[in-house]
Amino acid sequence: MATQFDSTQKIGKLSVARHPQTEQLLDLPLETRLILGECMMNISEVLRLGQGSVIELDSKPKEPLEVWVNDRQIARAQTVVVEEKVGARIVQIESPETRLKSMSRVHHDPSRS
Repeated sequence: MATQFDSTQKIGKLSVARHPQTEQLLDLPLETRLILGECMMNISEVLRLGQGSVIELDSKPKEPLEVWVNDRQIARAQTVVVEEKVGARIVQIESPETRLKSMSRVHHDPSRS
């Protein structure tokens, strides 16, 4: 039996069939992280951390942030200040099709096996 679709919805440059199940999927929350940089620390360094400690990261001051959604990098962004809050301006991003495909892949973390 064929499913009838009401119409299509434009999301960016991606057309998505409007259907009750599709509408529900578009409202699902996704874990989103912006990463300034990373570093490796051993246990003794972590235990010595205190108020005022400085952690040196691997990134340079003007390097873009990494934008990750559900454990997949989808974009790079610049830090901005918006009404006394920190935000990010996207400077490079995957296409909507690529983002949708990467979100649909099952992420397997071998360390959790």
